[in-house]
This record gives sequence, structure tokens and C-alpha cells, in this order.
Amino acid sequence: MRKLLILAFGVASYALFFLTFLYLIAFVGNLQATGLAEALPALRDWVPRSIDVGPAGTAWPLALAIDLGLIALFGLQHSAMARTGFKAWLTRRVPASAERSVYVLAASAALVFLFWQWRPLPQPVLWSVSSGGAAALAMGVFLGGFVLVLVATFLINHFNLFGLQQVWLQFRGRAQQELAFRTPLLYRLVRHPIYLGFLLAFWATPQMTLGHLVFALGMSGYILMGARFEERDLERVYGERYRRYSAQVPRFFPRPGHVVTGKGETPPRRVPTH
Repeated sequence: MRKLLILAFGVASYALFFLTFLYLIAFVGNLQATGLAEALPALRDWVPRSIDVGPAGTAWPLALAIDLGLIALFGLQHSAMARTGFKAWLTRRVPASAERSVYVLAASAALVFLFWQWRPLPQPVLWSVSSGGAAALAMGVFLGGFVLVLVATFLINHFNLFGLQQVWLQFRGRAQQELAFRTPLLYRLVRHPIYLGFLLAFWATPQMTLGHLVFALGMSGYILMGARFEERDLERVYGERYRRYSAQVPRFFPRPGHVVTGKGETPPRRVPTH
């Protein structure tokens, strides 16, 4: 029964993550206020709040403070729970096989709280793309960023990243093995394709409002800081192998004409969304 409960917890945590990830796409893209809502009217009910759509009435200084606080809370949860010291503390209190699922659940809860409490800011448009083709390109890059995030997770073991592999192995009575250090495909171009995907998704928009800029800047700041913490942990685990990898491969943006060849190895990653 205990094994079944751990498995059910892991599956439920993953399901919440998946729904949260879908809502994040709609939240960042204000999809309920786009032409997509004409084809899918239920979108307005499914996505009642987004960066620029939600209840008004909060004075803008307070709204800005709340929004920045929500981003900081998400970043704190994401970074603190990913540290090896916290993981060691947590696994003394929950089964080791469920540790990743607890992290995924907490990260999803932090994002849900952000969605719920986010305050739209005044609507000065900082830039806007009037051309239909350019707007479609911006939306394509936006959606492509989220696709890149998912593809990058599958390249290094999606189900391990989100805790399903761990709870399934314990249900089957099999030991969890350490992930090898590999550099498949995208990881030969940049060290953090997951973070790159989020950066593209957060910044590619046909209309940049003040609220969107605050969200993009805040999340980008977290990504830059989180990547540095993550790399310190990976360097401690993999030592010289990771230092060589870091020297050869840029952090976020590929260098034209530069691709690291060979099978190599990829370290296990934290969930950034994600």
C-alpha cells in the first residue's frame, strides 16, 4: 500500500505540473485576449487571469510590489529546494523516491499562487508589432520557446526530471540509478536549452506591456541567478568533466558554427517552469 501511495502522489504531482505548464503558456501569452479565443470561447473561462488580464483596482505601486514579490517567492522556492543541502534534509522526512515529486508539487503550487495573485499593471504599450507577419513570427517564437523547453527535458530524461521515474521504480521494487553525464543534441549547442526556451517564451510577444516587461525581467533575473547556482552544484558533482563542458559550450545562446561533437554526457537538471 505504501508503494502505491507514493506512486499515486508522484502521478498527481506530475498531473498538476502539466496543467500548470499549460496555464503558464496561456498566462504569458494572454491567450484569452487573442484571436484564439474567438475559435475557442471556453478559453476565457479556462484562463480568467493572465499577465495583462485580471481584476483591476489595485493601485499600481502596490500591484508592482505584489508582482515582484510573487516572482521572488517563486525564485526562492525553485532555487532553495534544488540545493543539495535541502534535498538531504527533505529525504530524511519523506521517501527518497518521492523527493523529486515533492519539489515538482511545490514548484507548481508556487506558480499557481503567482497566477492567482498576479496584479495587472497599467497598460502603456512599450512596443507593438503592427504587421500581421511580424506578429505571427513573434507568436511563433513564443510558442517555439515552450516547445524547446519540453524537447530539452525529453532529451535528458523527462520522467526523471519530474519525478515519475523515481516513484515508478520504487513501485516495481527497483533501485534508482544515477543519471549519466551526457550532452545530446541541443546540449552540444548550449548548456541550458530549457532556460533558453523560457527566455524566448517570456520575451517574444507582439505587444510588450509594462506588466509583461516586469514578468520577463523578473523571471529572466531568476534564470540567470538559478543557472549559476545549478552550475556550481553540477561542478561539485562532476568536477573536471563539467568544467571542460562549460568551457566548450555557451550557457544560453549558441555560437554560430560552433557545435561540440561526440556523445558526451549530460547532467541531471532542475526543473526551471519549469
